[in-house]
Amino acid sequence: METLAIVLIVYGVFMLLGLILQFPFFYRMKKAEILIKLLTKTGYNILIFVLGATALIIGIILIT
Repeated sequence: METLAIVLIVYGVFMLLGLILQFPFFYRMKKAEILIKLLTKTGYNILIFVLGATALIIGIILIT
């Protein structure tokens, strides 16, 4: 379980950093472009935030 917790924490931090620093590959992938068309950029940013925060919280819960 510790390995899963560490992976989730790293994934969550990566997602949140990508959101804050606006990594270009978060927005230029074909699947991301489709989601941006469906959700708008604000909705896509909210989705990234929710996924990152959820992964981070679950990882922290699992590691304790």
